Amino acid sequence: MKRQHRIQHQSGVIALALATIALAACKVSSSIEPVTESPSVVAPEPVAETTWPDEPFRGQQPAPGPIASLQLPAIKTFELDNGLEVFLVSQTSLPTVYMTMEFNLGEVNDSPNRAGMNDLCFDLIDEGTKRLEKIAWEEAQADYAVQVWSSSGRESSSLSARTLKAQLDPALDLFVEMLMTPGLRDKDLDRLRDRRKASLVQARATPASISRRVYPALAWGPKHPYGHIDTEKTLDPVSVRDCKRVASQLKPDGARLFIVGMITEEEVRRSLGERLAKWKGKAPTAKKIPEASPQSGSIFLVDVPGAAQSVISIGHPGPERSAPDYEATFLMAQILGGSFSSRINMNLREDKGFAYGGRGGFSYARNGSSFSAGASVRTDSTGASLREVAKEIRGMREAPPTDDELRREQAGAIAALPARFSTATRTLFAFKSLSFYDLDLGWYDGYTARVGAVDPAAVHRAATDHLQERDFVVFVVGDASVIKDDLEKIAEEKLFGDGGVVMLDADGQRVDGARGGGKPISAKAKPKGVPRPAGPKKAG
Repeated sequence: MKRQHRIQHQSGVIALALATIALAACKVSSSIEPVTESPSVVAPEPVAETTWPDEPFRGQQPAPGPIASLQLPAIKTFELDNGLEVFLVSQTSLPTVYMTMEFNLGEVNDSPNRAGMNDLCFDLIDEGTKRLEKIAWEEAQADYAVQVWSSSGRESSSLSARTLKAQLDPALDLFVEMLMTPGLRDKDLDRLRDRRKASLVQARATPASISRRVYPALAWGPKHPYGHIDTEKTLDPVSVRDCKRVASQLKPDGARLFIVGMITEEEVRRSLGERLAKWKGKAPTAKKIPEASPQSGSIFLVDVPGAAQSVISIGHPGPERSAPDYEATFLMAQILGGSFSSRINMNLREDKGFAYGGRGGFSYARNGSSFSAGASVRTDSTGASLREVAKEIRGMREAPPTDDELRREQAGAIAALPARFSTATRTLFAFKSLSFYDLDLGWYDGYTARVGAVDPAAVHRAATDHLQERDFVVFVVGDASVIKDDLEKIAEEKLFGDGGVVMLDADGQRVDGARGGGKPISAKAKPKGVPRPAGPKKAG
């Protein structure tokens, strides 16, 4: 009761104060005299017309200056007593250390009925340790401003750490704790699985994400290790027991540790070698990968009703990263679709206005590569865009590039080289990539000379060797009610091969009744005329 009277009294005081303020405002406003005359406006002084002198130098585009010389950082390799191979780039420009330990485990090690397992398990490894649950684990990293994490890829997975030099010891303590005693809790796995399922729903929502997810199964084959597609059905069986089995394979002998930063070999041997002295065993070897079994000749279509754009992809298997004509192949791909001034981009974007941009090039794996070309195009230009990309591929095979095209891409490749080593992280990944493809760590030393030595004839040979004449994998994601009739006409013309139009859902499953709706795409034998990937069987 007292509280109620006190509230009423306070409300009355507030109301009285507001009324007093309003009355004062009225008195002030009434004392202001109105403006009776318009303010004078001063006209701006006339601006003299700008004239540009007709000087000869304006008629010619300035020539670029000389490219700065690049001093490649030195890399040192050595082994710890337990067999762990170390790649060290010592740098003193910043007081930081970045390290990543790589294992030959990835999506290729998943069984088809557990596609996505390795990725899910490596997500789980950095969710805490046996000593620290997730929140305490994150707090322990924050206490020292360090980052410790795990990640997975198609053919390799890694454990990484990033720290200031002053906090190297606590960072290594946390890194080794994650490596040796990961928590692997059921509640964390369930949360990560639910999050992954939510991402799958998103991935089925747009043409671009559908294309990224399903195209590898068409380019490599659905049963190929590079062609697995994870779904809710493949993620559900994954258990903590599976992840413990994955974690148990993380052994030193055969693994690779890449370190870049303010640290020496002696410090690595002392600080990390001592912490890992009891860590023994053989790491997994790289999985043997079979040849691609692409779904060639057909036009595969995923219907996304109402899509404003279609995503088109045209491709086939390609050479290995270690192929001796890598530089010529790279420049050929840049001319065709790898740069902004490429033929495909200039055609689809600048000339036809079908797309904001088109692309084309080779995506390398440890064993072989896949070529793909395409774009996200206006729905009403889907068929025309496919014809234009096919025309550009054919033109690349039929004649050498112009001197201007080749010089442009050579200059671009050479000028872009310093960016590969512009930061500690980029430096680490440049050498990490060489190791992954089993290339010599001094590969970049002669890169500029090799690129500069490529002539138009070498580019033309690369095009005829590595671009197929027909039997392409063609994948289109868009509004079938608008584009299917045109795609069927293209199939009848056999522009890309002898197959017809095959309808798929967003998980790569056939949905047309004539071909057994709901069944997965089948792995067909490679058609005649499809070249084997160039280069040695062991990827370089």
